Amino acid sequence: MINIDNRIISMNDGSTHTLLQEIDPSTAEIINTINVAKTSNIDWEALQYNNENIYIADIGNNEGDRENLSLYTIPYQAGPEIICIDTMNFIWPDQTEFIASNSHPYDCESMLVEGNVATFFSKNRSDLKTNVYRLDLTTELITKGESISIVGLATDAVKDPSGNVILLSYLTFNGNTFANKISILEVSDGVYKLKESIPISENTQIEAIVHIEDHKYLLGAESETNEGGYLYSLDLGEFYE
Repeated sequence: MINIDNRIISMNDGSTHTLLQEIDPSTAEIINTINVAKTSNIDWEALQYNNENIYIADIGNNEGDRENLSLYTIPYQAGPEIICIDTMNFIWPDQTEFIASNSHPYDCESMLVEGNVATFFSKNRSDLKTNVYRLDLTTELITKGESISIVGLATDAVKDPSGNVILLSYLTFNGNTFANKISILEVSDGVYKLKESIPISENTQIEAIVHIEDHKYLLGAESETNEGGYLYSLDLGEFYE
């Protein structure tokens, strides 16, 4: 999810349409639909807003065998349609084999965009760490950086008011019970390090986080057959006192 002038915009996980949705944060109802022209959707997973552009990362890679990851740059304007002006295609620089597997470090759902750099936090199914990749939006060069032991599957990232990264993650037990948490990452000499982990009590698959104001956030849960698709309020003020 992203917040553009107090407008909450999200996207569906698991569909192939090229639409974004504006959500009423008080009811979780969709109030507007936005078509994203000149894009395709294999598995959109990460959504960010920076410098008047929306960035959509088509990086979902459940089986670890994708060779066609993409990042779309779309200037934002209010209305029923926005148009992509740039597509970057890439692969993870440390991946040399593309064989389907249930245990690998090449899935990804989390991204931040600042200046001319898109930073990705991988969803490591093999070791429950997150690997940090940085994509230069000018040169299109992508590099692998640090690996952080978050003991979870990373699903979204957002900056907090102090400049730390809040990384959302979960663990699942038999696909029915979920243990969600956030990992606060601080930057030291340009490298992210784990500062603190905070559990989140909701027993559902939480996939998205967006900053609202101060230390207040909205969390978005994945829609399931019987439940989910809800928004949750999160106030982290007590952890910054």
